[in-house]
Amino acid sequence: MKKISNLIILLVALIIFLNDSSTYLIADHLDKYDGEINLKGTIVNGTNPNIIYEYQISLMSTQNSSTELIEIDSKTTSSNFEFSKINIDESFTYFLMITHQEIPTIVFLEEIDDQYEIDIVVHDRAFTPEDISIIDYSIMIPHLSPESDVISILGLISFENIGNKTFYADLSDPNLSGLNLLRFSLPENFENLSVDSDLPPGNVMQIPTGFALSNPVPPGQHQILYSYSMPRNTTSINYTVRLPFGAKKFKLLAPEKTDINKNEILTNELTEVDEKIYEVLSGNNIKNGEIINIQINKIATPTFYDKFLSFTKKNSISVLIGTSSATILLILIFLSIYRNTQRNYKHEDEENELIEKILKLDERFKNKQIEQEEYIILRNSYKKRIKGKI
Repeated sequence: MKKISNLIILLVALIIFLNDSSTYLIADHLDKYDGEINLKGTIVNGTNPNIIYEYQISLMSTQNSSTELIEIDSKTTSSNFEFSKINIDESFTYFLMITHQEIPTIVFLEEIDDQYEIDIVVHDRAFTPEDISIIDYSIMIPHLSPESDVISILGLISFENIGNKTFYADLSDPNLSGLNLLRFSLPENFENLSVDSDLPPGNVMQIPTGFALSNPVPPGQHQILYSYSMPRNTTSINYTVRLPFGAKKFKLLAPEKTDINKNEILTNELTEVDEKIYEVLSGNNIKNGEIINIQINKIATPTFYDKFLSFTKKNSISVLIGTSSATILLILIFLSIYRNTQRNYKHEDEENELIEKILKLDERFKNKQIEQEEYIILRNSYKKRIKGKI
């Protein structure tokens, strides 16, 4: 039963992953195959190269926006594999999948440079996260919008699996505890949690104190980008940040003049992000298992003048420009890009600025001020730029 339940979890996660990615996994990249799939390659075990395993590799497909996974062909091999003379249907997305020790390794055909020299690296499984190390743990509370009384918060976690095995918790183990999960803390009463990562497909498990991920974590560096909101009219937040994996860098940004109880582990300073001043609590080389308590007593809110100025600007734009919200968005993006090219921010300031842009973009989307297609493209663009700053 263990094997069946894990397989179901993987297939459900993979279907969700493919549906979320269908906007980008279009068939244009299949042009180089000239209407026919011919693949040849080798499977390498990155944990124990000298040990011979038998692998099952499958050529899979799914029709864009469909929930059905189709196995086109499958091979059992200890190393070399080949698929040949398979006709391409441009309405489908194609990928290779290897499941080793219940861990899926997926390679989309669009990611393959040479279809006749494909190297796919798989790793053995680790059941505990002992090799997980946090590189950077950032939390940002943006300046409140004059038009909203809801606090939206964004987190960016960069971490690394420093071992040579893929960490993948056994969710079917009745003795599984939080100590064996990739988990992160959130304040009480959080709402509207959204989590993105560059990990292989998995599920987000929401718990009262935060969230945990069931995704496999291969060796190497990875990122998690998450956002959530607090109940309407929230003015204070009590953070209990548990760091079971420690953190080489930790920082929390909040609007200037926010009343924050000082923490003995963290230092306090001011920084400017996109022409706005933030309080920054930061710390380095925090030990595994450390707990950081941060009491935010009162979050700075927009003044009457800020609200009046925002109202004036908003209505002036509507009168003077008199065009669609999409055009306004393009103008704002152009101005933002222009400002960015004129400034020489340090890497941390650039990262914080991109985080705030994502929050603003999320707010516009929630208020139906931007179409979904534009929203997805812009959000992924910002995420890729953030990844380049770490």
